[in-house]
Amino acid sequence: PIFPGRTMFFSFYSYDYYNLFFEFCVQPLVYIIGCFSEESGTSGTESYRQTGIDTSVDRSTELNLSDDGSFSIDRVSRNEIISMGDSGTWTIFVYMCGTDLESESGLATNDLQEMIDGTANSKIRYIVQTGGTYLWDNDLVDDTLNQRFLIQNQDIELLEESDLTNMGSAATLSEFLNWGLANYPAENMGLIFWNHGGGSIAGVCFDEMSDYDSLTLLEIENSLASVYSQMTDSFEFIGFDACLMGTVETANVLAPHARYLYGSEETEPGEGWDYVAIGNALSADTMQTGAQLGKTVIDSFYDSCAQTESESEATLSCVDLSKIDELVYAFNTVAENVYSSSDDSNLLSTIVKGFTSAENYGGNNKSEGYTNMVDLGSILENLSTSVSGCEEALTALDECVVYMRNGENKPNAHGLSIYYPLSIQGTMELGIFKDICISPYYMTFVDKMAYANDSNGILTTYNDSDWLGSDSPYWGQNYSETIDDSYWSGYSYDAEETYNFDEESSSITYASEPSLNENGMYGFTITPDTLDYVDAVYCDVFMDIPEDETLVELGLDDNVTANWDTGEFEDNFSGYWFALPDGQPLATYIVEQGDTYNIYTSPVMVNDVETNLRIRLDFLDDGDYVIQIIGTWDGIDPETGQASREIEKLKTGDVIIPMYDAYTYDGDYADLYVGEEYLFDNDPIIYEELLPVGDYYYSFQIDDIFGGSLYTDFEVFNVDVDGEIYFYE
Repeated sequence: PIFPGRTMFFSFYSYDYYNLFFEFCVQPLVYIIGCFSEESGTSGTESYRQTGIDTSVDRSTELNLSDDGSFSIDRVSRNEIISMGDSGTWTIFVYMCGTDLESESGLATNDLQEMIDGTANSKIRYIVQTGGTYLWDNDLVDDTLNQRFLIQNQDIELLEESDLTNMGSAATLSEFLNWGLANYPAENMGLIFWNHGGGSIAGVCFDEMSDYDSLTLLEIENSLASVYSQMTDSFEFIGFDACLMGTVETANVLAPHARYLYGSEETEPGEGWDYVAIGNALSADTMQTGAQLGKTVIDSFYDSCAQTESESEATLSCVDLSKIDELVYAFNTVAENVYSSSDDSNLLSTIVKGFTSAENYGGNNKSEGYTNMVDLGSILENLSTSVSGCEEALTALDECVVYMRNGENKPNAHGLSIYYPLSIQGTMELGIFKDICISPYYMTFVDKMAYANDSNGILTTYNDSDWLGSDSPYWGQNYSETIDDSYWSGYSYDAEETYNFDEESSSITYASEPSLNENGMYGFTITPDTLDYVDAVYCDVFMDIPEDETLVELGLDDNVTANWDTGEFEDNFSGYWFALPDGQPLATYIVEQGDTYNIYTSPVMVNDVETNLRIRLDFLDDGDYVIQIIGTWDGIDPETGQASREIEKLKTGDVIIPMYDAYTYDGDYADLYVGEEYLFDNDPIIYEELLPVGDYYYSFQIDDIFGGSLYTDFEVFNVDVDGEIYFYE
């Protein structure tokens, strides 16, 4: 092997002892040093800042809205295409930000070896820049430097190295591209971003040496725009061997710079793409197009997922960027019709539910975090009966996505996702979105929904003049500079985990207050005038810990009897809850509701590391059901937006400890509770068990279409020694 250190590492060192040394000695020191470095990222959601942007470079795509409401797209373009290399030559630039994928699992080293193995044809080469990780699992790459390598003829050569810089900075990417294009042009050129992804808001390439700063889409556009004049031809493809970057916002940003986009709507398994298969395909036919190569990338990726039994969650698409303009224009027409209908509460309810019920990616729940990435085709299909223009937009989307694969758990994937604020994680999120939104009417609609979330559904006072008025400063040349984050400073997003029992601070009101009826069932009725504002109703169950005066949350479920015509909702609770085989109930939150299955997540510790169990409930034809653990997924980092790559299988002997959020009786967050150790025995089946004897608190969570939630007052029920359940006031 080219990297002998990889095979020797585990022979000479104890991995557990090394990790302890790294976690408590090396990592804190690197962090302290980083705090004094100008290249260091920033903490919390501040890591979404644009770092290293060249302000002298104009944007390569501009959206324009004229006074008469007409919409246009202006992109940089070349009058003449001139090849940058000999016929059949390929240079694929790889921006490899290793992070924990390398420092913990050696996955970047694996892919470097695959690239070496797949370059038998001398016309194919990779130019790789490395950085962004605490530790490389080989003897060649240095974690204290940025290095550049040539991979060709099944060999790897160090070309140059420099002081470590932030891989999440536009300046670092721009320098690499300028250098690479000047020294290693080819007839066909590709660019791959290798790392974690977080979707349109969080971006890609999270540098763990720089506080997990990432490249936003605006930074990527800035870097590509900075080398545009140096190129006489476009990249044949730009791909993301990373999670969640198959988005329409990504495609729109890349459209002037590449012919094809390769990206996944959903998370990717850690092993990522199969570079041996990619290299072999290019070696066999160096004259193929980006569309032909894209099929190989996608098929080999899906096949490798099948080898690890992770193909059911997989998605990957090849997108023809020459067709993006037609999709953007068609979607803008849909967005204009959506926005014009938003003052009609009946239509608005249907429209928002079309967004919130569409297939979404990256978790989007309390336990795992939010990416707010939703399948564009699912949205258009959901809206097609109520909003005109959807069929045309679906046709345009289908023409853009020239090839894709999606697993059985992602049946409604159409190849590109779009940002929709299922749950806004702070006002900075909207500030980032305004720079990459593909439609003025959609931006205004998203802003209006955010305003409604802050104003309890009151839309009559919303003012769209900053976005659509004749004097709007936003659309046109340098539009991203005209409205800054302070625009949203008046919107409040409560970061504290607090339950809202106050009906006056909600868009929803009761016709019949929550109470027990004569049959002992707990329920309520929503007023006809606010029923349209109800998006979903769940039951929320808590275990009473009287000695601590706290309520331990057992999670959310959709097991509620609902009459959407009359607005009547009632509990359908039997006292049974998901539990480990040792009887410990799990805090479970519903993630996805399919036609024949539900997906849940449960916060746990596995071998002392916080993560989430993914649990699947399959409804059988005979009316029975089966519940089993799919694996563990770390979710979305709440501060950086970085998505964990894969759902990992549990192994025999893994130690599982349930975790629960605890609240005061008033609904304020109190603490994190942990359960007892359970030793996994390789049996993934779990059961619904009757809750242990004791008192429990029951509440309904009523989600409104604006992203807010109202909770009914707690009702108490008791599980007695005979397994009987009694609600009481």
